Amino acid sequence: FDSTLAHFDFFLLLFICGADTPACRRRKMALLGLDTFPKRAIFLVYMGLWCSLRMFVYGSKNVRSVPAYNSTSLLFFASVVKLLISVGLFLHSDGTFAELVAQIRGNLGLLLRYFLPALSYVIYDNLTFVNLSLFDPVTYSILMQLRLVATGLMWTAFFGTKLTRAQWAALVLISVGCAVKEAGKWSETTASAASAATDSSAAATLSSSHPALVWHLLFGMAMIGLQIACGVFSSVFNETLLKKQPGVGVNLQNLCMYTHAILCNGAIVAARGELSSALSGPNLRAILSPMVLPIALIMASMGVVTGFFLKLLDSVRKSIASALEIFVDVVLTWILFSIPISFATVVAAVLVAGGVYLYSVPKISLSGSSEAEDTASASAKSGGASSPSIVTHSYTATKDSDNDAQ
Repeated sequence: FDSTLAHFDFFLLLFICGADTPACRRRKMALLGLDTFPKRAIFLVYMGLWCSLRMFVYGSKNVRSVPAYNSTSLLFFASVVKLLISVGLFLHSDGTFAELVAQIRGNLGLLLRYFLPALSYVIYDNLTFVNLSLFDPVTYSILMQLRLVATGLMWTAFFGTKLTRAQWAALVLISVGCAVKEAGKWSETTASAASAATDSSAAATLSSSHPALVWHLLFGMAMIGLQIACGVFSSVFNETLLKKQPGVGVNLQNLCMYTHAILCNGAIVAARGELSSALSGPNLRAILSPMVLPIALIMASMGVVTGFFLKLLDSVRKSIASALEIFVDVVLTWILFSIPISFATVVAAVLVAGGVYLYSVPKISLSGSSEAEDTASASAKSGGASSPSIVTHSYTATKDSDNDAQ
């Protein structure tokens, strides 16, 4: 009996892992390969920060007790903190302050080239506040996974990158999941119209508000599309600059990025005529309120956390974390904001999370090792990874994988 049970365990492991390889035997020891405390901690901290960011932004825009604040000025202060972090990391890892000044003077062209990705980055962050005032965090999180579809299609069309069948299936799953989520809203609107048709006064009220609801959904989808476009453009442009300037450190390039981010956010505030109000006492007090201040702190620390994440883990598990965040958002919005969990939400979350995971699964070579492991092995042979640097943007593609879901 023990022998039969042992054979059953072997075939069960073979079914789950796909092959009895050294890589599979290592992975079976811990879920997602999180076999040490630092790995488990950074995985949970990364997920917690992203989920908390969406909750705080949504709450600050939809909870009446939270004082009104200028979101662009908040991003301005967050960019200042990021710039200071970049300078600190440069002084810690790359050189002295005099060397920093010398490198800036020697790379003025690079500083100018970072204007376009920084502008896209600024628009992306500002649209985060706009879209989380239009959608709940779960809907926002699901719809933003369409960036994976946009990135995959763009790499295929413009760079000749071939997607595997699994990746094409993943893009279909993500698209269907987003359609299911939004179809639920359309059906709710239609059902409301049908139920109100029997009541003349209610029907008259709904008939006047129905076009507004449709316009609200269309406008929200357009803003989501614009945010995705800005994120993809910033990611690809930034990756191009990183690869074309191998002699320039990441911290220096981050400094260029955040310098432009500060200037762009300041220009947006000034163009709106909100410069005086942004620096006024009420706005500063609102930014320092318990519901708003964490947004700036989370956004400022996100780059550092992402750098440690990619050093200790990889972009595949970064994608898996993004997929798991959807389910965390479902529970948190139900607990914090009493947003009901509909059947369409559950189906959409499963489809999108499955698509994100399927898209990010690395190809397995005949030797039984994945592309990510091969890259890590090559890095180890060449001297290992460098100390983590602050990541310029949450959706920056890495050299290890063109299929980074975030």
